[in-house]
Amino acid sequence: MLWFLAAIVFLPFLFLIPLFFVSEKRAFALSLASSLVVLAVAIGAVWLAQLQGFQSLSFQQGYIQSLGITLDLELTRYSAIFVVMSAIVLFASALVASSFIKESQRIYNLLFLLTAGSTLGVFLAGNLFLFYLFWEISEVAMFFIIYIFGGYDRRYAAIKFLVYSIVASLFLLLGIMVIYSGLPAQTFNIVSVISQSSSLPQATQLLALLLLSVAFLIKIPAFPFHSWLPDAHTEAPTTGSMILAGILLKFGGYGLLLMFLMLPLASAYALPLAALFGFSALYSAMVVIRQKHLKRMIAYTSIVDMGIASLGIASTSAAGVAGGLYAMLSHGIVISLLFLIAGAVDEAYGTLLIERLKGVAKNIPFLAYSFVFGVFALVGIPLTSGFIGDLLVFIGAFGAYSIGGITPLAAVLIIGAFLFLVIERVFFSASKAIEPRLSPGFGIKVAIAFLSASAVLLGTAPSLLLSPFAV
Repeated sequence: MLWFLAAIVFLPFLFLIPLFFVSEKRAFALSLASSLVVLAVAIGAVWLAQLQGFQSLSFQQGYIQSLGITLDLELTRYSAIFVVMSAIVLFASALVASSFIKESQRIYNLLFLLTAGSTLGVFLAGNLFLFYLFWEISEVAMFFIIYIFGGYDRRYAAIKFLVYSIVASLFLLLGIMVIYSGLPAQTFNIVSVISQSSSLPQATQLLALLLLSVAFLIKIPAFPFHSWLPDAHTEAPTTGSMILAGILLKFGGYGLLLMFLMLPLASAYALPLAALFGFSALYSAMVVIRQKHLKRMIAYTSIVDMGIASLGIASTSAAGVAGGLYAMLSHGIVISLLFLIAGAVDEAYGTLLIERLKGVAKNIPFLAYSFVFGVFALVGIPLTSGFIGDLLVFIGAFGAYSIGGITPLAAVLIIGAFLFLVIERVFFSASKAIEPRLSPGFGIKVAIAFLSASAVLLGTAPSLLLSPFAV
């Protein structure tokens, strides 16, 4: 079983070796092969863990023993959700990369493989040292994806992304060091930290809580640390947006969960954090209705969804936490789907300005109806993964905070109404329909179908990943 964990993380890194010996045209095939193998191994590992009653599976190798640093990989009931989500999004983005990346293909695939291995490493890291290391690698790789392969203002967006990332990383590192130095038996191992957490002094916990909260609020992102995200998504290449929204934002949500597990004091501050997440969702929903660019609009809906998912974590209830994790799983898949469709529309029409797009359904009905499905899944229509996540989040939030816990439900209603208005204008308006320059390729259609099927499967059979949670 242990080789499964190492394979999930290190296979993308191993595929870097042949990347330097194949032609640029075959570089995409290597990334696709890597993503397919990782998807199969990830599903196999989670399935075998389910058969064993979902006991945590761990792999440990000594590294710097004097500092308590080991190379730990661990698959838990929490991380399993993120590993499956990441594998799905990475495979879909690998399927379509050749449709959007036309230059410096070897460099792109190098960055993609680095991002793939490091993002999976974040969720499987069994100690805070690896958690931070993989966090940093993925941030650097995403910076270069935006900076090299993004749109017209890519350099501004990439540097803004980098500045916020550096601040988040600094606070994360300081928070980790505060926890490490305050433990009686100094260690980075997450299980050991949790077991010793009650012995941490209150002042140490409070300092670590403040530092880690800032790091994770930036990464989620939540108001007022969110302004980097719309710029990054607007300028990032389509696959960059898929990975950034689908996976990297979950670093903040997963970190938030770890913070509550490692710091008992965090539960005392759950209410102000929940209020912040609820306000962030409502604020972003109001900003959504002012957007005139399709990708920027989707970016703000991403902030809404992540705010609601984080609200579930901050409820600290069994249903809320399970719902928050499942909402992030759904968000990762669905938001990647929406960004992929937006990228295909941009390729077909040469613009993503809402006022210039008309009658997409007349010429490319597949994209139009797929976008409609994506919006259904985003707002949580039954039989989609979004419904399961939102339902559990608001059950948990209502139980913890009464009527205030379900107030952010208004954000879902607002973005739902606005998105369907956009759908009518952009996709189904019959007047002045514009002709596309080209139609989406086969890879794009397969990826859209794959992401849509994943959302339906996880919406109709939530027990595949929720069975370990007592909700």
